[in-house]
Amino acid sequence: MAVGGVSRVTDDVRRSGTRRLDEGLSIVVPTRGEAGNITPLLRRLRAALGGIPTQVIFVDDSDDGTAHAIEAARDALSGPELGVELLHRPPGARPGGLGGAVAAGLRRARHRRVVVMDADLQHPPELVPQLRERAQRDGCGCVIGSRYVADGSADGLAGPARRAVSKMMTALAARVLGDAHRDLSDPLSGFFLVDLDELDLNGFRPSGFKVLLELLVRHPDLRVAEVGFTFGARHDGHSKATAREGLAVLARLRVLRVQARRSAPAGHCYDIHGLITVESEAALPELEAFRVPTLDEAPTIQVEIGTLPPEDRPVASGARRTRYIEQTGERGFAINIEIDCRIHIVASRLLRRSPHVLYTNVVEPVLRWTFASRGYALVHGACIVDGDRAYMITARTDTGKTTTMLKLLSQRPYGFVADDLSLVSADGTVLSYPKPLTISHHTLQAVQTSRLNRWERALLPLQSRIHSRSGRRFAFLLTRSGLPVATINTLMQIIVPPPKFPVQRLVPGVAVRDGARLNGLFVIARGAGGTDELLPDDAFEILLANCEDAYGFPPYAELEEFLLAAGTDLRAVERNIIARAFAGVPATLLHSTSFDWAERIPALIDQLESRRVPRSTVGARTVRPAPRPEVLAGRTERSPAARHAP
Repeated sequence: MAVGGVSRVTDDVRRSGTRRLDEGLSIVVPTRGEAGNITPLLRRLRAALGGIPTQVIFVDDSDDGTAHAIEAARDALSGPELGVELLHRPPGARPGGLGGAVAAGLRRARHRRVVVMDADLQHPPELVPQLRERAQRDGCGCVIGSRYVADGSADGLAGPARRAVSKMMTALAARVLGDAHRDLSDPLSGFFLVDLDELDLNGFRPSGFKVLLELLVRHPDLRVAEVGFTFGARHDGHSKATAREGLAVLARLRVLRVQARRSAPAGHCYDIHGLITVESEAALPELEAFRVPTLDEAPTIQVEIGTLPPEDRPVASGARRTRYIEQTGERGFAINIEIDCRIHIVASRLLRRSPHVLYTNVVEPVLRWTFASRGYALVHGACIVDGDRAYMITARTDTGKTTTMLKLLSQRPYGFVADDLSLVSADGTVLSYPKPLTISHHTLQAVQTSRLNRWERALLPLQSRIHSRSGRRFAFLLTRSGLPVATINTLMQIIVPPPKFPVQRLVPGVAVRDGARLNGLFVIARGAGGTDELLPDDAFEILLANCEDAYGFPPYAELEEFLLAAGTDLRAVERNIIARAFAGVPATLLHSTSFDWAERIPALIDQLESRRVPRSTVGARTVRPAPRPEVLAGRTERSPAARHAP
């Protein structure tokens, strides 16, 4: 094939966009001055890929003998399972530089899954099958080879200065991405896989080195995973990352940030099991598992960021309103809540910068009582699933519940439902509520497989100290001082955010389950003692006490008084839901001084599995029948509990 030649079938595929193959793999390799790397690269790819049908597309911008080296290696090494193609772009026909070369290669791919990698062997060919397997297994639209997850390394970068610049660029890239893909450790990686069926390449004209970042900005809803790799030493040639290229990257980051802001959706939408919908101007990471592109109808709860409406502004007939403003005024923690046909929250601009505080101290209390009005209760307890049965673990705050959960998930093939709050219905169904887990330095030591990068691990001791039990006790003491504690809390969490991570980053490969039927309750507590069965009344009161222990920081008391003044005794409704949900569910109290709950619970689960107790009201706490639940926002329940039964 002549230099610059491209097969006719590839052009046909590019035009139609409908004939990409599922079973194989395309690999795009942009080259410039890589003549000495081509043969070693192809040999290692052929050995790593085995029998996977593979199309390797070299897009060459060289002015030396690289194109001829590609042709020679193709003639020597290509075969039925490894096809090698060359697109040589002559001087004057190289738009977009490296980014333009990658885009040209993507448009010529025959297979839907395409790996982009360098030719210099700093990207190990042996990792390519892992990228493909991860994409197939988890249905990811993008899998990134990351230098900064726990099992990755950037040691191949030339010297500490280059590594420092790389980390700085990564931090700037995170600001470009904003709420979309905020947890990615290496959005500037040049080693990644994409699923072309998930991408829109129309008008895609990347410029410069950071092609992945441009794809992520264009596709904020793309499902992304990361696989760690060691960034190796260059095999041959020299790096193209000059100071001039670095300045070009900085300029491009600025352009992409503007584009990301312009293309960002007006609101972040969440649909919680069809029961409650939320639309928020600020992202709510705790609800990320429930994110949807749009809502089909007006949200149950709308969160707006900006200036609070005037206090003397009239509200509609039958509507109610409350405000909470500290001494700092609207420059600090300030909210306005109105309830009419929906719940409308206006929060001060400061709260946009601390989404954790916005969710925990404002949105979650509203959710709690809205759920109660719809026949569900947020119970303070973690939940795992074994088979088709759910087991809840509850404890007072900072007892060791999260560490116990992570150990259980790491050691046994349990499914994950929730860690902090579980959503239960009166018929004993528990629904997933997979908020990010708040961990500590000690928690992480119990999980050896986590995918936290070095920077995240380095910050953990400081975050753990500030967001520890003693830190929270000090914060509660401040509530008696008359100081603007909600504002102080918000500022502190902006400076040092709490260490919160999705369960998949802490226990890779864990299955997140939608829900299951309750079959057991474990109460873990510190102190000497053994294992005791709890009476239903005692278990019920412990659950309620632990639920209240999870709330209480300002402005919770004021919000609760307002939210409960809706005509229906929602506190009694919630108690009734919990009592009925746990009726007949065996409850076990586990004391420990060595925090060995994760070693003891599996045997207890096995015992309960062997004698599955049929649900009944025998031994259940008797509570008065709840009044017919009235919806806090004036709407009827949309989804019966039976809809979510396993």
